[in-house]
Amino acid sequence: SHIGLQNMAAGDRIHFAASIQKTLEEYVLGLAAGADNVCLAGGVAWNALLVAALENSGRFKGVFAQPAAGNSGTALGAALHVWHHTAGQTTRLDAHGYALGPEYSAGDIKRVFENCKLRFRLLPTVPEITGAAVAQLSNNRILAWMQGRMEFGPRALGNRSILASPHDPYSTENLNTFIKHRETTRKFAASVPVELAGEYFETGDNARHLATVGRVRPQYRDQFRGAILANDLVRVHTVTKEDNALYWQLLHAFGEKTGLPVLYNTSFNLFGEQMVCGPRDAVRSFYSSGIDALVAGNFLLEK
Repeated sequence: SHIGLQNMAAGDRIHFAASIQKTLEEYVLGLAAGADNVCLAGGVAWNALLVAALENSGRFKGVFAQPAAGNSGTALGAALHVWHHTAGQTTRLDAHGYALGPEYSAGDIKRVFENCKLRFRLLPTVPEITGAAVAQLSNNRILAWMQGRMEFGPRALGNRSILASPHDPYSTENLNTFIKHRETTRKFAASVPVELAGEYFETGDNARHLATVGRVRPQYRDQFRGAILANDLVRVHTVTKEDNALYWQLLHAFGEKTGLPVLYNTSFNLFGEQMVCGPRDAVRSFYSSGIDALVAGNFLLEK
């Protein structure tokens, strides 16, 4: 019962959770026995340790975890069903990223900023957008990043993200204490261009959607202490140019400036709230937290 769990000592709860996790992994591996490829959906597919266990088992040619694996993901299935069975289309649709939500123009964002009587800086070009962001991050400032269409699903994949530098020894504490308002032991994902990921991490294909866990290479343990879970595990987010060109460019620009093309990434939302969608959400969350700067579209806000 729930009461029984609450009355458990902390150590017992940890062992109990580990037992459930191990049992889940063994059950799903048995369920998928004999399959060449495994496709996961449903809320259990958000269990990144389970996805990693399937990837690392060596039993399957491919493992795919639907990024919007919960009930909301049925919208994708419904659309594909109509596409194939009602419209009679045979073309396979390849997903490049899951940014399927609303997008806001420069005019939309500017109107909100002006309505809120904010002082902002215009960033007309992509190099100016990434340059302004890198200037903030390389000075160990926490940056909110709102670009393009909102992600579909619960993971921040570089469109509605809060970003921090791995060079900052206080980044995890600042993110948890002054923004997320949660335990300081909680860790963050590490975003890295996919073509450079192997230098720092061992991870599977589902890292593209933040649906699995990888392992940090031993020589980088100290560098990524803010992202490391138990046993050197890290929530790795591999970023491709095809999936998210602007975020990919930001990571490369940060690497050119600092020598490390990796950023800590967490969802752009405050504790207990939904992820930011539009510019008004972004402004409210920005000024209600310890975030230092916001790059929204072609505009920069600073505190």
